Amino acid sequence: MIHFEEAISSPENWFRQSWEMFEASKALYSVLAAGDPVRSEKDNYREVGSMKGAMLMLGLSAENALKGAFVCRSKRDLSRGKLDPKHFHKTAHDLADIAEKLNLDLSVIQIRLLDRLTIFVQWASKYQAPLRKKEQERADGKIKLMYPSDYHLVEELICDLQSKSGFDERLGWPDRN
Repeated sequence: MIHFEEAISSPENWFRQSWEMFEASKALYSVLAAGDPVRSEKDNYREVGSMKGAMLMLGLSAENALKGAFVCRSKRDLSRGKLDPKHFHKTAHDLADIAEKLNLDLSVIQIRLLDRLTIFVQWASKYQAPLRKKEQERADGKIKLMYPSDYHLVEELICDLQSKSGFDERLGWPDRN
């Protein structure tokens, strides 16, 4: 098992988790892509649940990549045996906030995707409605998966952040020793 400090401090670990969530999201999407007709309420649950699960995993993938880049650039305070969640963002799982802290030059399309993924990670994959009315209003028209563009954009984000965090496609991660 990996040591806590290493798990939190190593961009490599954050990006590994990011890629695992990315691949899990694609696997869940394959249920939707199969195109089986919806003939029952259970079939509908499977379709909707697969979409919500795919978006949750895609959002977690983006979040881990953003946090991997962030730990590469910032000093972490682990003195109390934990990482303060505010280290990354003001509001839990706010992907656009993390991207802003990283000063990323994102397109409007990328920012909109991070906003949609934030909605899924914060509540839309877990609940039928958020716990605050303003969040429901903010999500209007955004509870959707846009295939294949969502996957292409997240994959590009992961690759770009990973490269900026020291990963070399030919050599891998730099030796930390």
